[in-house]
Amino acid sequence: GGGVGGDETGTFLAGSDGGPVFKCLMHHTPTMMAAFSKTAAGGETPKMNSPVKSEYAPHVGAVHALAACPHDPRLFASCGADGSARVYQRRGTAPVLRLEPCVGALFALQWSPFRPLVMAAGTASGQVVLYDLLEGGGDATQPAVSFQACPRGTAVQALAFNPMMPEYLASADGTAVRVWEL
Repeated sequence: GGGVGGDETGTFLAGSDGGPVFKCLMHHTPTMMAAFSKTAAGGETPKMNSPVKSEYAPHVGAVHALAACPHDPRLFASCGADGSARVYQRRGTAPVLRLEPCVGALFALQWSPFRPLVMAAGTASGQVVLYDLLEGGGDATQPAVSFQACPRGTAVQALAFNPMMPEYLASADGTAVRVWEL
């Protein structure tokens, strides 16, 4: 699974091997911490509270990546073993958009820091697919561009847009990092 910052102070999102994305509490109130300390100081085992506060609609299989939208803090995306990328609004539980670019798992996902609603996903077969959800022309659920990023067909396991130059995207498959001019 993966993790990313939450929409509220003290929260974060975490993907799981079982498929759900969880919204979790990162810190506890002073009252909670005092009760925990008092119980532990008395030699007893303190009650353990789950950090999970809510759950988003699950993938079928592991969540491999989560990415917060840099242009809209209400949005985040996930991708996973079921071959789908999903866009969620943080206040809902169901995805607002589901993308299925290929057969096989998606391992990496990244939003463009420059173009709102542009994101890249890395596939198990070594492809990178780019979506433009705002100006996709026709069907935004279809990739605007796709290319073979790993010549041997190994899975794309990481993606990163260059934060200074919008025309560059890096991909990695565990053996090499490649930089692409888009």
